[in-house]
Amino acid sequence: MEPFVFFLPGRLSIQKLSQLLPVESGSRISVEKGEAEEGFLLDTFENDVFQAAKILLQTGQLLLLFDLQTGQLHEQQAAADWKLAGDLEEGPVFRLLADISKLRAFLPIAKVKVKRESGQLLDDEGKTLVRFHALTVSRARKVAAIGGTQSLRGYTEAHDELKQALREYGAVPCTDTVELYRYLGIEREEYSIKPEIPLQPEAPVKESGVTIIKTLMGLVRCNEKGIIEDIDSEFLHDYRVGLRKVRSVVTLLSGIFREEDTVRLKTQLGELTKKTNNLRDLDVYLLGREEYFQLIPPITHVGLRLLFSKLAAERKEEQKKVQAFMKSRGYARQIAALQKLFADSANLGDGPIAHEKTLTLACRLILKRYRKVCKTARDIDENTPDPVLHRLRINCKKLRYLMEFFTPLFPAEEIRHLIKSLKVLQDNLGRFNDYSVQQRFLAGVAGDPKRDFQVLQIAQAVGALTAMLYRLQMEERGKVMENFARFDSPEIRAEFHTLFHPKEDQDEDHSLLQQ
Repeated sequence: MEPFVFFLPGRLSIQKLSQLLPVESGSRISVEKGEAEEGFLLDTFENDVFQAAKILLQTGQLLLLFDLQTGQLHEQQAAADWKLAGDLEEGPVFRLLADISKLRAFLPIAKVKVKRESGQLLDDEGKTLVRFHALTVSRARKVAAIGGTQSLRGYTEAHDELKQALREYGAVPCTDTVELYRYLGIEREEYSIKPEIPLQPEAPVKESGVTIIKTLMGLVRCNEKGIIEDIDSEFLHDYRVGLRKVRSVVTLLSGIFREEDTVRLKTQLGELTKKTNNLRDLDVYLLGREEYFQLIPPITHVGLRLLFSKLAAERKEEQKKVQAFMKSRGYARQIAALQKLFADSANLGDGPIAHEKTLTLACRLILKRYRKVCKTARDIDENTPDPVLHRLRINCKKLRYLMEFFTPLFPAEEIRHLIKSLKVLQDNLGRFNDYSVQQRFLAGVAGDPKRDFQVLQIAQAVGALTAMLYRLQMEERGKVMENFARFDSPEIRAEFHTLFHPKEDQDEDHSLLQQ
């Protein structure tokens, strides 16, 4: 029997609900009432809990997770200072939150009062027919209840009676958290690493480029606080992605600004990104901790633990440097000046292609980059040097950026399909590169006297891990040609040809795609 998940504006009175049950049924409600407690509604910076149709509450050291899809209420003890799913012990809330996000911190977004009630609908002999639970949440003189029922097998009629009583009380079916948030006046900060950017196909490409950059700069700025406070590693990741994309717009759309502006902006944006390179590298290795332990024999784990202890200490120092930089007046002036510069396209001089139509240039650049990817990849075999694969990865990334920048100009389903087909190859090349970078890092760890890592156990762990990373890198290398064959299939070539060619040019250019 499907649960009845409900939202009820106002306070839930069990006595009043009982009076709405049919007298002839002889059923009654038994309830365990909790006390109203101060607490917080929690979610991630990206609203992952909200989007998963769940409600996460904390009162003291108790976590309550209500699932609007199943109608179930889960609870688990937690330390008061927990942030990530991985900080929790094994339990029902941990498992659900780990599925929602392993990398993002769960943060207080609203102070609330919470009262929990669990009960049963009993027959005249005291036998349980239906179980139910409800959370009454109060905020700023607003009160609402949200809950779910669960019928025991064979008692459909009793379940229907309870649902009907709840409806008469004022409860409505609920499948998401929108109504509760709206009723309690809880506002969410809308955030996405891939924000929707409105573009007009006939607009001058300089205006479109500035629109893209202006949006991305907003994304960069809203991650600064999370980096300074070291809330979770994704703030730094998204900040860097935003800066890289801004630099890519300047580079890939070279010619929309004056050459001297383009050179200056590329330099400034590159220098900003470099300031956080070391911190991000350390984050990546520490985030991969569990995977590394699974890669090597248990006999080497002691050395790996010592290594990660050293890296964690390095990360603390690097975090302090980044924090000091981002809190400095120099950074504040530099980042504010960039935002002001991109606030209006008139602030930058016109380049030679500034007034070209956005759609026309987008098609030309995407096809040019697609052909470059295909030309490079078709020459790859088992003897191809690693730097060639690295260039292919960079070209794939540039193609992906171009397609994502200009996504609003094309039919959504068609361009998403092409991006997805590219992503398979790009992920493959990304893993190949990551394993290569990690091997170089470990080689540096083993040979750097400043780190004082000359401990036999660490050396053994580094050696074992390097060998495994090399094996994984070779496996990824073997997949490159296979994944490229899919991306270079006649079907994908035809889709690129159709989507990114102006109609009048399709017949003329069709032969080029076949080369």
